[in-house]
Amino acid sequence: MVRPTSWLPLAALGLLVALTLWLNQLVQPPAGRADGSKRHDPDLMVENFSARKLGEDGAVMYTLAARKMVHYPDDDSAHLESLKLEAYEPRQPRMTITADNGRLEQGGERVWIEGNVVVLREAGAKGEGARLTTERLLVLPDEGIARGPAQVTLQSPSGQAQAASFELNNRTRVLRLDKVRATYKPGR
Repeated sequence: MVRPTSWLPLAALGLLVALTLWLNQLVQPPAGRADGSKRHDPDLMVENFSARKLGEDGAVMYTLAARKMVHYPDDDSAHLESLKLEAYEPRQPRMTITADNGRLEQGGERVWIEGNVVVLREAGAKGEGARLTTERLLVLPDEGIARGPAQVTLQSPSGQAQAASFELNNRTRVLRLDKVRATYKPGR
């Protein structure tokens, strides 16, 4: 005859094993997806990339072109080679930015531009054209703002300036320079 007291230690041990397995499952991190989304591998490469942003009225707000664009799904970023960004603000002269490299972030809301950055602003009815050069630049294209956290040189027909950093608002035509050293050539 089998006595219940002989099975009691085995039942307690079985319950302890089941509880241990259940607790182990609770504390394990979720299994990673096997779709490669956690790796920094490109999922899209485009040669001779070109994109346009249109306003609500259908007018072109800005264009972005690059020799090559490589998109990475893990952080939704895109790297650009030999890029050109042209901004078309209503009633403002066109502004063109060229550079060696760039990086699109937040779905294109932020564009980091690096390497031989040149910003050209065409002359308009209210002012002369200008050329700005720097090594690094952050552009917020939907807001019409460009910020340079690095040394910048500004050249125009009326003078030249060097600054530690700058912010350009293309909509209001306001350029803010920090720690400036300038040479002004008065009109004759």
